[in-house]
Amino acid sequence: MTSMTFNQPRNAGVLAMPLSVEGVDDNDPAGHVPRDLLINGTRIVIPYWIDPVPNDELWVVLRQNGVEHRLYTEFYPTPLTVPFLYFDLTAQHLATDGIAFLYYKIWKGSGGTDDPSPERQLTIDHTPLLTLEEPWFRHATLRGYLNNDTNPPLTSGATVVIPSFINIALPGDIAKVHWRGYSSLNGSGPEVPGTYGVWDKQLSAADIANGFDHVVPFLVHISPLFDYDSAVVVCQLFRGGWLIAESEKGLVKIDRVIPGESGPSGLNDGEIEMTALEQVTFKARPKAPRLGGDGAGVFAISISVDTIADDFIPKSQVDTGKIVIALARFTEEEELDDLDIYAAVEGQTLTQIDYKVLGPIADRTDPILLELDVSKFPELSQPADPTAYEVRVIVYKGGAGNDDPSNVVRIVRDDNPPFGVKYPSKRLNPPTPLPTFVNAPVDAQRLVNEAWMQLPANANLDFTLPVTYPLRRADDELEVHLVSGGVDIVAFKGTITGSFSVPNAELRKLPNGRVMIHYFWKDHVGNLSASSVPAALLTLGLALDPVLHKAPLVPVTDPNGTTTIYLDEFFANKVSSIVERAFIDNAEPGDEITLLVEDASDPTNFKQLGPQPLAAADLTFSLPYPAFFADLFGASTDAMEFKVWFELVRGAKLFPSPELFFWANLYAPGGLYPELPNPTNPAFVFPVVTGASNTPNDLLPGDRDKPGKFTVTLGITDPPITSAETAKCYINNKLVGEYSPFADATSFVVDIKTADITALPTPTVPAHWTRQRTGIDKNVISSNPETVQVKGKRIDLLQPTIRIRNPTLKDQMDCFAMNNATTAWVLAVGIPKDAVNLPPGKVITVHFAAYSDATYTTLIPGTPDSKPYTIQAVGTVDVATVASAANFKAAQPTLGSKAWAKVWYEADIGGTQTSIELQKPLDTITSSGEYCDRLVVPAT
Repeated sequence: MTSMTFNQPRNAGVLAMPLSVEGVDDNDPAGHVPRDLLINGTRIVIPYWIDPVPNDELWVVLRQNGVEHRLYTEFYPTPLTVPFLYFDLTAQHLATDGIAFLYYKIWKGSGGTDDPSPERQLTIDHTPLLTLEEPWFRHATLRGYLNNDTNPPLTSGATVVIPSFINIALPGDIAKVHWRGYSSLNGSGPEVPGTYGVWDKQLSAADIANGFDHVVPFLVHISPLFDYDSAVVVCQLFRGGWLIAESEKGLVKIDRVIPGESGPSGLNDGEIEMTALEQVTFKARPKAPRLGGDGAGVFAISISVDTIADDFIPKSQVDTGKIVIALARFTEEEELDDLDIYAAVEGQTLTQIDYKVLGPIADRTDPILLELDVSKFPELSQPADPTAYEVRVIVYKGGAGNDDPSNVVRIVRDDNPPFGVKYPSKRLNPPTPLPTFVNAPVDAQRLVNEAWMQLPANANLDFTLPVTYPLRRADDELEVHLVSGGVDIVAFKGTITGSFSVPNAELRKLPNGRVMIHYFWKDHVGNLSASSVPAALLTLGLALDPVLHKAPLVPVTDPNGTTTIYLDEFFANKVSSIVERAFIDNAEPGDEITLLVEDASDPTNFKQLGPQPLAAADLTFSLPYPAFFADLFGASTDAMEFKVWFELVRGAKLFPSPELFFWANLYAPGGLYPELPNPTNPAFVFPVVTGASNTPNDLLPGDRDKPGKFTVTLGITDPPITSAETAKCYINNKLVGEYSPFADATSFVVDIKTADITALPTPTVPAHWTRQRTGIDKNVISSNPETVQVKGKRIDLLQPTIRIRNPTLKDQMDCFAMNNATTAWVLAVGIPKDAVNLPPGKVITVHFAAYSDATYTTLIPGTPDSKPYTIQAVGTVDVATVASAANFKAAQPTLGSKAWAKVWYEADIGGTQTSIELQKPLDTITSSGEYCDRLVVPAT
């Protein structure tokens, strides 16, 4: 890559070598960045410096609008041996329009000595290209063809009309005309190799005002295109080497094949190679003894001529200037074989007209093609009939005297078209008479309107025409033209016996007004007569064809189809398409509108709605999901591009609108289900929510101040969650956690924060989970909600009390705490008043238990007891009773037994709530070795 200094240096002295930017012309000081680089990015090329040392430091800097952005900072601990360093200059680096400057700086050994390069100016411009008018083709037919009837002949080249550049171009701008050939009729598929051409033209003021014509040469660019082919022309406008405008594509169809023939007509010199044949001057020979007759036996040498019915030479072959005789390969071939060619008007003596050397055997084709100049077979001016010739070839083995005559073939030359005369000079006469319009309208103006067209008797325009002209053959072809307003159409083409019909639909190809008729006769050879004298046929007053200017709208994709449609829009019934009435011209009563939606990559995958009658207002088509987009999208897991258009239906004719392309992503994570587009999939498994108590879907009071778990276990037939998906967990419609696996997963657990559990209301909340593509909050599919029971938050009820005689000296539970120790012997438990949590009438449960250790871990069997108690009215002391002699004696069954007891109570307040426990040593044995009831305590 050549480097050069683009701008004045930023400081004096010697600078580092200039950098380059790949794809930006080094000879353009302004550094215009081509559009493809603005989209795809490019690379910065920095020549490696001459004297590298260890730890060199490199900065690559972009300065724009007075602000410097350091793009790269690189260190090179070890000097390199490369000629260039490459750094990406991305589309993001080039995102801001305007002038930018790019340079680099080397800090030698990462020290304080810097070596800056010259700045490279870059001109960044994302301005959309202006649109030029579409090129068109001056000599194309109404159907857009260049063919054998093109005038001037297609071999003279194709004339492309480049429209004016008013309000776009300036004198001196450069117009580039690009021509590309395709082996399809619509300019699609791969280009035909060798057909591409591009031509520059510097525009003058006249070119800008009027446009200009450009002739594409036949050879190279058009000659490979002949059968069901096409070409596309695009014009680009450059100013100062910078592309500023581009035209729409101009399309022309190319067909140079004549029906019934194997190749293109109009071949130029060099298009048929005769490498195995050499034409030389006549070789003197004695007259062949067998020339006058066929001789005896079977001819070993066989020739043929490609003729049509009755041995006529087709005009397409005559127009090439050559008549080709096919000589079959023979048995005894030698390198020096040559031949004489004899011909004569049928009935006259054959005379030699040519001599040819066949050339090396290895180069001979099969058959050998002998080209003879058409002038050797002139059509005689008299008689009026065509001129027939006989032709024979005599092969001389090795060029010596052993002659081998061929069969005699007959060829007929006919250059005289119907109604033409050859004597005393060739002349074309217009054919007569005019066709008789059998079912013509009866009014003076012969007005053909829609009412006339709809009559069953007028499905065709019926004509009669005499066919008794001189030398007519039954296979002569009639070609009838209808003309109106400068538009000329071929309304009928074929053989007739005296009458013909033209479908009345042909009239719709013409503009309204006076319609003229004229016709030609073409004989079976291909000679075309002169045109008949044009005559008025009828007055056309049909409804004009509708003109559809605009594609239908799909509002949820605005602007211009750039917004993707998701299941969400279908669920909200927001997806519709609107046909705007204001953009339809020439509408008629009875017109109907059909809307079509098609997979942009598969034309067989489409749906349609309608038809709807076209009215004065816009038409709205609701685009459904079931049995419509669900079918179009199928089982795709990726977004799909669709196109929508409408067709105006008038009778049997369809008029399509422009197309709108848009994207839809209707993939439902977790599998398809009948209820789509409803985002709730009833087949999704229910989640399981647990708290610290591990009770499924039931959060107890003791769980409310601790974290929990959200668990999902997919069913056997459920598709696993992929690494491209995210599952989200919700309790009471609040997101409490997310899960996205590194590999496919069939179950997952998400931790629930304590704060989320604490904040839940009672008595129940819903819990559900969703699946979606990671990073896209669309097509989010949800499970049905699971009901989770939520108990109230934990309330530490006040600690109960017992009677203690001397808490300072002996803080324990003993007989003093009992009621009627000598009789009923129950523990009296004081319940503190709590108007908020324990209102009058609240039923609580009082509990007692005894343990054999002071840590209260080893429960003594037979000691636990529970009793209900109802809270009394305000002002009444609450004293509950619990346990009995049996419980206490189980705690201290023998003398010397030690026990520790605890008392507490529970209440249902949004779930079971527990009081603070009262824990005391238990001693129900008196100093006399008796229980509180005065019964003796066993010694053992």
